[in-house]
Amino acid sequence: MTSDTKRRILEAAARVATAKGVQALKLESVAIEAGISKGGLFYHYKTKEELLIAMVQAFVDVTENRIATIMADDLEVGAWVRGFLDACQIEEDPEVGSFSRLSVAIMAAAASDKALLKPLNDRQTHWRSALNDSGIDPAVAQIIRLAADGLWINDILDVPTLNEDERKAVYAELVRMSYGNQNRGER
Repeated sequence: MTSDTKRRILEAAARVATAKGVQALKLESVAIEAGISKGGLFYHYKTKEELLIAMVQAFVDVTENRIATIMADDLEVGAWVRGFLDACQIEEDPEVGSFSRLSVAIMAAAASDKALLKPLNDRQTHWRSALNDSGIDPAVAQIIRLAADGLWINDILDVPTLNEDERKAVYAELVRMSYGNQNRGER
């Protein structure tokens, strides 16, 4: 991914945005949180916008790495879809620490300037193609992706749309749907 210092900066920025809000995401507060000088932070990221773009890119990288990990062991149709479902789960990632904190970077970037979402937007054509070519009905694949995005957004915004049992049932149904028409009763 990036150097250890850059990773530390990205994780610190995500912690600041999560704990104090997007407005508190100032380079000075990120430098303090990362335990480096302001000059050290400027060496890697000269502006808040550069930092937010890097955070969004890290989010994209983590998402794609998680998809690839699932696909390495899953050779059935719909593997990419299941990888995306897994990537939308909020949990720790060894590369960047808290995926939920990194997810906040997406919201911070969107709130600040939609142009900062460029790394994410640039991957949408590829992701759409991967979904459409996953071996299941493309409309079903897109429905699963949109549902996974909805679960992810509810998680990072802490909106209690579903209780834990309902969430598990919805997730299980999305996984089942990701196998398409094959083995419907077995999944």
